[in-house]
Amino acid sequence: VLEGGWTVSCDASVEGVHFRRAWLQPGEVGHRAVAAALSDLAAMAARPVGVLVSLLCGEDEVAVEVMRGVRHAARAHGAALLGGDTVRSPGPLALDVTVLGVAERPLLRSGARPGDTLWVSGPLGAAAAAVALWEEGRTPPAALRQAFAAPVPRLELARALASQPHAGALIDLSDGLAGDAAHLATASGVRLILEVDRIPVAAGAAELGADPARRWALHGGEDYELCFTWSGDAPGPPPAAGGCAPVRVGRVEEGDGVWLEDAGGLRRLERGGFDHFGGGG
Repeated sequence: VLEGGWTVSCDASVEGVHFRRAWLQPGEVGHRAVAAALSDLAAMAARPVGVLVSLLCGEDEVAVEVMRGVRHAARAHGAALLGGDTVRSPGPLALDVTVLGVAERPLLRSGARPGDTLWVSGPLGAAAAAVALWEEGRTPPAALRQAFAAPVPRLELARALASQPHAGALIDLSDGLAGDAAHLATASGVRLILEVDRIPVAAGAAELGADPARRWALHGGEDYELCFTWSGDAPGPPPAAGGCAPVRVGRVEEGDGVWLEDAGGLRRLERGGFDHFGGGG
């Protein structure tokens, strides 16, 4: 977050790490990369202004289709394609997306306070369920595939939250609820309690089994929903916007770390989520 509310973020999308060509069409690769990067602007309650894309690709026709998906995603969310770079490469296919936005009231990870409640913007685990099925050699149902191929950055909801004085900390869920909640807890110096029965699980993931669905919701990542805190003494629930109806999933207390509360009581939750250099995922 820069002076004047300008926000800048960059996000890489690499074949074999973030996606596989067998899973997505080239246009979907471009669309997904931009949507994921724009989610970083949603995490700061910013309005998108523009994107810059560096593309590494070895096939002319694939490059054209990837950039068609890039333009579609940028246009759909009100951002201009400002430029970037195109490089012929033997592989893997890769994009690096830089996004620019403006936030009237940036919401940071450090705004959680004891007594607040913890919320997410929608069901979790669909994208991770799709990946699990692909890795088993199975074809995901359409809804799960869509969640992975075409995530929706929650830009409208984020700005609606920022317009209210009760919104505290905010982050988008790219690395899993457990991992990203840990970022909030660390930045705010608090303890977050996740109430397991409240965590919304995507219907398609739940149909594959309660235990794996819960694991995907907590640790799977790439949901690109929002996780945020709301004042405990606020007169009503957070606003709904952009097709989202936020769900309360926990609370904020004094202490540190992320804890899971179920019928057996409280237990500290390991970070989980994806870590490029930690062997996670």
